[in-house]
Amino acid sequence: MSEQEIDLFFQEMADVVPLKAPVKTIVKTAQSATPGQQYRRQQAQYSKEDINGPLSLVLRKPLPADAWITYKRDGIQDGVYKNLRLGKYPLEATLNLFRKTPSEARDELLQFVHECQDCNIRSVLLVFGRGRNTDATLKSYLAQWLPEMEQVQASHTALKQHGGVAAVYVLLRKSEQRRSENRERHAARLGG
Repeated sequence: MSEQEIDLFFQEMADVVPLKAPVKTIVKTAQSATPGQQYRRQQAQYSKEDINGPLSLVLRKPLPADAWITYKRDGIQDGVYKNLRLGKYPLEATLNLFRKTPSEARDELLQFVHECQDCNIRSVLLVFGRGRNTDATLKSYLAQWLPEMEQVQASHTALKQHGGVAAVYVLLRKSEQRRSENRERHAARLGG
């Protein structure tokens, strides 16, 4: 373009005023969360402290593959522990930890226990397998972790039909909801 054309252009454009854009309001409608989003939000509620908690990945005492896992928290009645040991409680949930690394097993165990508590599940079976050769690493970690978890009331090696030395029965603490239901039921029975 020549200088003359540029001057002519600016003369023609001198009285041009930019158009004012209308003010736009963008309204987003609230969408309900999908079931997947709700699940992820619920899982995010468990803080990293809960996930890492006291369950250490440093193995303190390796167990032989044929060793039994036994644990009973103080205050658990002998009859309750005997029924657990004999597999008399219905297994309400099972967690298969076979071929998991200790880190994966720890994370899955903590999540599983939280979910069981949320669903009022008390009697569960943890299956971890026998291990290769005489290696019972995962079993050793479980024997170490279960007593450290406050939700765990008792544990015992499973009967043969449920996996034998490659699995363990676990009795979980009652949820707050179930405890209050028991209190109400016993109060009604004693009061009425």
